[in-house]
Amino acid sequence: MIKISQALYVRVALSIAIVAIVVTLVSSTLSYYSGFKEKKNTNYLLVQQLAQTMGKTAAIAAYLNDRELSQEIINGLLSNDLVQGASLEGEANAKGEMELFIASGSTNKKNEAVLIKLIHPFIEGSFIGVLAIYPDDKFIEQQAQSSLIKEFLLMLIQSIVIAFFVSLVVRKWLTQPIQNLTDSFATIDPTNPETMTMLEFRQGKRDEISRLTHGINALMHELKLTISNEQSLRKKTQELEAKFRLIFEQASAGICLLDDNNIITTFNPAFKHYFTVPGEEELSTLHFPALLNNVDELQSLLADIRCDKNPPQATLDIECKVGHKTIWLHCLFVRLTEQRETKRSAHQEHLVEVILHDVTERAEREFQTRFEADHDPLTGLLNRRAGEKRLKKALRECIKHNEHLVLMMIDLDKFKPINDTYGHEAGDKVLIEIAHRFKTLFHEKNDMCIRLGGDEFIVAQQIKTYDKTATQQKANALLNELKHDINIAQNKTCAVGASIGIAVSPNDGNELVALMVNADNMLYHIKETGRGKIAFYDDIKN
Repeated sequence: MIKISQALYVRVALSIAIVAIVVTLVSSTLSYYSGFKEKKNTNYLLVQQLAQTMGKTAAIAAYLNDRELSQEIINGLLSNDLVQGASLEGEANAKGEMELFIASGSTNKKNEAVLIKLIHPFIEGSFIGVLAIYPDDKFIEQQAQSSLIKEFLLMLIQSIVIAFFVSLVVRKWLTQPIQNLTDSFATIDPTNPETMTMLEFRQGKRDEISRLTHGINALMHELKLTISNEQSLRKKTQELEAKFRLIFEQASAGICLLDDNNIITTFNPAFKHYFTVPGEEELSTLHFPALLNNVDELQSLLADIRCDKNPPQATLDIECKVGHKTIWLHCLFVRLTEQRETKRSAHQEHLVEVILHDVTERAEREFQTRFEADHDPLTGLLNRRAGEKRLKKALRECIKHNEHLVLMMIDLDKFKPINDTYGHEAGDKVLIEIAHRFKTLFHEKNDMCIRLGGDEFIVAQQIKTYDKTATQQKANALLNELKHDINIAQNKTCAVGASIGIAVSPNDGNELVALMVNADNMLYHIKETGRGKIAFYDDIKN
């Protein structure tokens, strides 16, 4: 297979030559078929003119019936290459006999013969014979073909010469300058702006190559500045990226990014440390809410953060169980936006950055502080301040949901003699045991056990349906439980009793103060009429 050079000027020259040859072949073929018939007609016309020229001489020969002259005329016609045969015949005599007939050469194709009627030299309009000339078709065709072949060769040579000189001109004025530009481009390294020198061009020329070179030089100048600036920016970006990556990887806070489905797309080592136990290499799941408690609440919060109407960030303290350990994390959620975009795309991803800090110690201290502030230090029950706050909240919920709050005001019986007889340490043991018995019987979510002070307590229940009999049974069970002996020292026991006054909202009041006053009145009523009993406020009303 012949390999053609990839050089532009060679390919252009070959293209021009091929086009010229093809055009020559096509035009010569068309010229051949259109000129062949024309050449034949021209030769036949020459034969006819030759016959017309010999017509008068042939008429005299026929009139004189001169065979020698007739033979000379026939021989003269045959000397022409265009004639392959000829005949001369005179008119028949009175007997119908042909007096003169001379023929020579090939006279078989009568239908192709050129016939010239011979006119009497002295009598106008009178015919005395016929001169027949037979053209040489083969010679005529050879003449036409030879002429056309010469024309074809001349056209082909002319086309090749034109193509050659056109190729030289194209090389000088087009391909060579383009080659020079290409060679200049080959010396340019896009990564090194210093190699982007200006290309030489012909001063004062305003042709296309010069204008192209001017444009390339202007473009290279701008490109050189752009590349230099881009390299400088890239260097600064790489330095910043290295610093931010160092901060990201070595930060003590856990950092991660969440996609639209709350899937963790990236995280730093500190984040992984928070959610893995020693020996584990991977997170248990990449679904962020599933790593923490309150999954639904957290997903709702993340959805709100992604909403443009809400603030772009939020904080939340979340409890999390990792292995057998429970930790508290302070989470900062930040919605990330693309600052370079003026319009938000309908399919733009809403990333959320999460920054976590372990606040377990702080949370435990806060819980302990809050517990100590809200609970009696001796019994662990709610103190008066926290208890009243909790009762007010429960009372509001009861009114809102049409429920009932059962409030039992309790005062211990025979407690003062224990302090006097066995001392305050024994009294403290009694109060601790009494509180334990309260919490044993009233341990439901909506149950409240409160120490008002000394030996006074409140036990309350938030219930949907009030049943006085059930409440009375519960109170009696408490009385019976409180009567059991309490160990205060080795081989020493004591027993106390209690009196209980009961008020129920909303029947006995919609305000906490009113309920407490009504229950307290019933308590003192029992103290005056006899200890160790239960009294409902509605018994007095009725």
